[in-house]
Amino acid sequence: MEYGSIGQNMTYSYSKIIHEALGAYPYELRSLEAEELNALLESRDFKGLSVTIPYKKTVIPYCDHLSQLAAEIGAVNCLYFDENHELHGTNTDYTGFLYAIDTAGISVRGRKVVILGNGATCQTIKKAVTDRGASELVVASRKVETSFETSTGSSTCLMVNYEGLCDHADAEIIINATPVGMYPSVSDCLIDLGAFPCCKGVFDVVYNPYYTALIKQAVDLNIPFASGLSMLVAQATAAAGYFMGKGSFYEKENERIISMLKREFVQNN
Repeated sequence: MEYGSIGQNMTYSYSKIIHEALGAYPYELRSLEAEELNALLESRDFKGLSVTIPYKKTVIPYCDHLSQLAAEIGAVNCLYFDENHELHGTNTDYTGFLYAIDTAGISVRGRKVVILGNGATCQTIKKAVTDRGASELVVASRKVETSFETSTGSSTCLMVNYEGLCDHADAEIIINATPVGMYPSVSDCLIDLGAFPCCKGVFDVVYNPYYTALIKQAVDLNIPFASGLSMLVAQATAAAGYFMGKGSFYEKENERIISMLKREFVQNN
């Protein structure tokens, strides 16, 4: 394998379609168990890899160089080599998320943000919204029993359980960072947007279906929204830039690929 995506279960991944739509290299999907991951990374028998659940932290010790962004987030989703064949790890999910909200016209600056879920995706989004100047950050998790504050670097947020969200009806940005609502469980949704009358923007990391149950609520309430499809495509084209040493060259393909996949998802749902 030269270029590809690795994770525990790549069955439903669209990464091959996205990367090969760039016409720059063949791309494989590989589902790996932990011991297989170790063997691949130790062999270094690849040129560039995208990394997904549950290995975004696991791959860090294998890197010769870790970008400051990946170190601050604590997760790597892109591995590539330099001219000396030294392995670099960085995070393009950050780039993808910001692309998604920017193109949707959603600003977090000076606004109260609620993130649903506390996994690896949440850590990336926490960093992004903090860098963009969110005034207050609340993270909801099923694992939280009693609300508490936590700090990571310059970021401070309040951890709550889902029942505790009733105290945060003044949230202005709602972000789903969980797989809830993904195909085939398309009717699932963690919250009722009607309980957040101040909401000015919604982002759902789920990309299939395009119109998730959460995003359908946003449409009905005339709230600006961004789909996880935009994040998925933008993180992939950013990774392609690292793989090929071309910076942001492939970003110009984002909207073409997003439109192509959106048509497929809307037709199939």
